[in-house]
Amino acid sequence: MPLLSSFPGQAMRALLLVVLFTLSPPGLAQQYPSPGTGFTGYHHTAWRAGQGAPGDIWDIQQDPNGTLWLATGSGLYSFDGHRYVRQQTNAGAAQPSLNLVTLRGDRSGGLWLGYYHAGIAHLGSDGTLRSYQRNEGVPPGVVSGFAYDSNGVLWAAVDEGLRRFNGTRWEKPPASMGLPERHAHWLLNDSRGRFWALVGQKVWFIPKGGAAFVTTGIEVSLMATLAESPSGEIWLADRRRGAVPIADANGLLPAAERQARLLPDVLASRLHFTSDGAMWAPMRGGGGILRVLFDGKHAVRMERFDVPQGLTSTSAVPVFEDREGNVWVGTNLGLNRFRAQSVRTLTEGPNDPYRILARNAGGALFGYGEDMVPYDLDRHGLGLDRAGLQRAALRDTRPLWQFEWTSLARRMGTALEVVQFPGTARGLQPQALHFPGAEEAWACVGENRVVHYLRGSWTEDARITLPGCTVIAPGSAQGLLFGYASGELVLRDATGVHRIGSTRGLDAGPVTAVLAHEHLLLVAGEKGFSISSNGGTFSAVTADIPGVLEGITGIVIDPDQQVWLNGGRGLVRLDLADAINSARTGNAVSPRLFDDVDGMPGIALQSGPIPTAQLSKDGLLWLATNQGLAWLDTTRLHRTRAAPSARIGDVHFGDETLPLRDGTVVPAGITQLQIDFVAQSLARPERNRYRYRLSGVDSGWRDAGSATTAYYTNLGPGSYTFEVLAANEDGVWGSAPTTRAFRIEPLLTQTFWFRGLLLIALVVLVAAAARVRGRHITALVKARYEERLEERERIARDLHDTLLQGGQGLLLRLHAISAMPSLPDEAQARLESAMQAAEDSLREGRERVASLRSDTGAGLDLAAALTHVYNEETNPAGTRLRVVVSGEAPRLNDAAAEEVFLIGREAIRNALAHSAATDIDIELSFGHTFCLRVRDNGRGMVEGTVKQGRWGVQGMHERSARLGGTLRIWSRPARGTDVALSVPGVRLYARQQAVAPKRWHAFLRRGRARQG
Repeated sequence: MPLLSSFPGQAMRALLLVVLFTLSPPGLAQQYPSPGTGFTGYHHTAWRAGQGAPGDIWDIQQDPNGTLWLATGSGLYSFDGHRYVRQQTNAGAAQPSLNLVTLRGDRSGGLWLGYYHAGIAHLGSDGTLRSYQRNEGVPPGVVSGFAYDSNGVLWAAVDEGLRRFNGTRWEKPPASMGLPERHAHWLLNDSRGRFWALVGQKVWFIPKGGAAFVTTGIEVSLMATLAESPSGEIWLADRRRGAVPIADANGLLPAAERQARLLPDVLASRLHFTSDGAMWAPMRGGGGILRVLFDGKHAVRMERFDVPQGLTSTSAVPVFEDREGNVWVGTNLGLNRFRAQSVRTLTEGPNDPYRILARNAGGALFGYGEDMVPYDLDRHGLGLDRAGLQRAALRDTRPLWQFEWTSLARRMGTALEVVQFPGTARGLQPQALHFPGAEEAWACVGENRVVHYLRGSWTEDARITLPGCTVIAPGSAQGLLFGYASGELVLRDATGVHRIGSTRGLDAGPVTAVLAHEHLLLVAGEKGFSISSNGGTFSAVTADIPGVLEGITGIVIDPDQQVWLNGGRGLVRLDLADAINSARTGNAVSPRLFDDVDGMPGIALQSGPIPTAQLSKDGLLWLATNQGLAWLDTTRLHRTRAAPSARIGDVHFGDETLPLRDGTVVPAGITQLQIDFVAQSLARPERNRYRYRLSGVDSGWRDAGSATTAYYTNLGPGSYTFEVLAANEDGVWGSAPTTRAFRIEPLLTQTFWFRGLLLIALVVLVAAAARVRGRHITALVKARYEERLEERERIARDLHDTLLQGGQGLLLRLHAISAMPSLPDEAQARLESAMQAAEDSLREGRERVASLRSDTGAGLDLAAALTHVYNEETNPAGTRLRVVVSGEAPRLNDAAAEEVFLIGREAIRNALAHSAATDIDIELSFGHTFCLRVRDNGRGMVEGTVKQGRWGVQGMHERSARLGGTLRIWSRPARGTDVALSVPGVRLYARQQAVAPKRWHAFLRRGRARQG
């Protein structure tokens, strides 16, 4: 045979098998494993048609993001663990049909779709669909399978034969490949580079590195399929003959071996091998699905799962194992998920309500119930029945402590020695027990008694008197720890008895379990779980699953530093390092909870004197629950270390829904949003946890728990970025968040230019209001100024008409008297002196009246006015005046200019009257700040003689204060006096500047300066 020559060593193996099977009875030439009902160690979940799931499922695939894709008779569906969505292509892409048969993912994240009599199509990751029909090389008929060969070329099995894709169209394989153009119905590229095909009801393959197909000579029925096992064997599912391996790593199996390993009862439409080596086989024409278990190459057990066990329909076709190890089965009435359970129940163990775990003197672990008959819990005996487990336990003669309700018992094989509690404790039920060795026991009995058994005799420790003992556990350094219902601990060691309680931060409630591990002390209570390190303060461990750390009655730490807690919610696993960090920082840990879905038969026993969790030497963690004994293999990985990616779905606002993609635009006026998201983890989607945040709104991550929707209100227009992180049920968080950037459009009133115009309008309005207000104030000031002038003129008239006129008349009468000849000379002289004084007073009064009538307002030239003051006064001989003006003199505010003039006049008059100066300088500077300076070189004044009220200084200061200016006076004896006034220009200058002074005006100022 040319085929055998391509597989070295096959001839000898074939000859040996022929001899063996010739000598064997006919009934042993095939495999008939023992049957069973239900899948042991799996939890089943069903999604049925009519409850959201599609029916008529023909194929299942998973994309790189973790989403399941279902090819059904009603279209293509996606499933994220929460909901099913029928996929729609982008606008303008017509679907050739809804009746899909097969799927295949490509390397770019797209999907190849095989239709029932409608050709082939490719769905891109962007939602675009391209159809391939007869014009593109696809013949009519059912497309039953896709596969990539070792060169990366995509092949399709179609009714009229195989086709391969050249990048643009589908083409027939050339005749040189040796393949007939016959009906093709399956393709498989195995792990060793061989490409298999079922064509023309025969099995063909291309050897690794080959260029042509080689026939195996194996004939098959129509619609047969192929599958590869984890060991590399190629199995054929023949609908008439059964399931049979046809090749292994060495090549084609001999016919005798194929016959010997045939499973004739497995008449499957397809085969699928899961990663544990089990064969899953949906049965042809109904009958549910079979699961075949192997011991090496020998099938040892065949389990059936059908409608009575919960399958959605008896007609199943596709079987698919996802990246997390879940097995999915599609039927014509829905979808099924099988999840491997980590916890297994000892169904052959004690079946009474009370189950106990105990170790013998050699450290072997046993379980027993009320009948006190032990069961061996060694790993190798798990397949034994009840009697076998009991026989194995009774063969071990090392001492084993057990307890009845009111006494202890010590077993050695079949011999059982009852040990009664001492004295008044006889007949009492123990609240807590601990067995350090074969000849030693500790017990808490009665209200507050702690008794110790050692080598046949009992003693009581009277130092420990706390009532309500609940736990006894070994402590460090040969000590013992006693836990109490009061929430306290008592440490008994070589140094004495020590109470531990709230003073060290212990606040876990009534103590239910204690474990001393290296430098750590772990305490569980009804209220929670706490840790102390190196004898320090206790701190509580918090978890992000509410109540998961309550009701713990068993604590174990395995060699991988995993903390296992048997509690009121099930079995909990924590990383020891995470638990310590939580106790130190207060950050919540993300524990893994094993519950009924994971195989836990119940919850931890809550009342018993013995811990409910024990780790055996072979790595099995044994648990005492209220529904029986259970175990978990700690040597196996019970976690998904790959963090799930999160997918952001739709954004909802008002009555509208949009897919949230980068660049999504939300209409104007929207202030409330709802954003959907989900983790791409299909094992326990209800256990996935999420954190999210929205830029510009959230300062940090929001913990959403298991909720898959984010709600936001009071959002304004602008650009936002939404981020979400996901963790699977094992608490493994993604390192990079999934993000989507979107924008909320502004209303007209929220746009930048509208707000700018509004601001400009507001500024204009304020300016107009300020202008109107300024005009109003100006008019008011002007009116008050005019009233002031009128009042001053009235006072001047009254003074002129009364005081001055009266004084003048009196002076005339005095002149008449002075002319009388009979007047004595001395009286004459005195009268003339009085008349001179009266004339001086009248002259000064006239000056004051003139000043009341003077108007230094509009149009007043301050330099000229001050020069006029100098010229009006009686100046000492030789006194010179010099006037200097700098800057352009603007139009002055009338009231302010008058105040400046009066201050300057007072300074000039003082200089003329009191200084005996030879030079007087007047300087006026018109700038941002107006400055007036009057300086003389006279006798000056002694420091301190310038007092308020003398020489008009008081009035000068008052006028300066009204102007908002500053007045300074410097003077020293024999060094003259300098008076300086500075006034802000805004207080002196009129709002509208006058036209620049005429040239003659400037010339006049310069001329006056020369005259001075």
